[in-house]
Amino acid sequence: MKRTYVPLWLLAGALARAHQATTFSDDPTGTESGRLLLWVTAFAVVAAVVVLGALLYGRQRAKKTGEGMDAVWIAVPVILVFVIGLLGLKSLSQLLATGARPAFGVQVTAHRYWWDFAYNGTPVRMSNELVLPAGVPVELRFTSSDAFHALSVPETGLKASAIPGQNTRALVRFKRPGVYLGFCTEQCGLGAKQHRMRVLVVEPDTFDRFLSEAADFRPPPPATAQQQRGAELFASLCASCHTVAGHEAPDGSGPDLTLLGNRTTLGAASLPNTPENLRTWIRAAPDLKPDVRMPAFAELSDEDVDALTAYLEAQRLPSFDFTALPQP
Repeated sequence: MKRTYVPLWLLAGALARAHQATTFSDDPTGTESGRLLLWVTAFAVVAAVVVLGALLYGRQRAKKTGEGMDAVWIAVPVILVFVIGLLGLKSLSQLLATGARPAFGVQVTAHRYWWDFAYNGTPVRMSNELVLPAGVPVELRFTSSDAFHALSVPETGLKASAIPGQNTRALVRFKRPGVYLGFCTEQCGLGAKQHRMRVLVVEPDTFDRFLSEAADFRPPPPATAQQQRGAELFASLCASCHTVAGHEAPDGSGPDLTLLGNRTTLGAASLPNTPENLRTWIRAAPDLKPDVRMPAFAELSDEDVDALTAYLEAQRLPSFDFTALPQP
């Protein structure tokens, strides 16, 4: 009779992937549930080996003596369930201990196809890039302005739904500074593939300084005639949809452009934030991102596009450079 052996290297590979995807999560819930999943998976592999071995041994023994292996079928499941139960209780106690009292909260509002982050108790708002401190628990509350969305940050195990008229809650804690990529995992429209965001995690003292300076930020006076022209173009073409600190957009249908110069990407993480890419985005956003609500400004002269770019790039806190963070 031909025998079929379980490819243990496949089981080991799957176990390693589960370990990488969940156990090293920076989210407290993901960390503990990932650790428990690792134990359960390991016990499942051990149980499969033991039961298959006992089955083969029992068949051989039954042929010779007529006696089976009934005790094995009872003992193995009872022991495994007991051990997994103890591990589950340990994980529950860890979750209860780590899941309390976030340091602060952020209201996350999903839009087609961008993300808005409002830091509770402050005037600070960011769009598409969320700045958080390392090692600090933070409560995120999710809602949506239009359709069903869901934010997933795979490296941390975070996944939360954003539903119109409702608030869902997630507690997150990022262990180390760096850049973490996030995606919308709902099919929220034609632009869903580019409905992205970034979490920029910095040291706690750097975050405190950032939040303080961002709360006090006001657009700097235009330093050149080019920036002055850009400010005039922004007021006439952009200000009805986009907010810059101190000048609230009446429509508010577009991302907040306060501190745009500090962002690492444009168009909800569609492009690196460079002057050249910003010029391209202004001229032809619909060609770069399907179903985007921003119109193309192809009729603008090169001088006007350069002026608008210079004005927007000046909206920044000079002492912060998030491009220096460890990249994913």
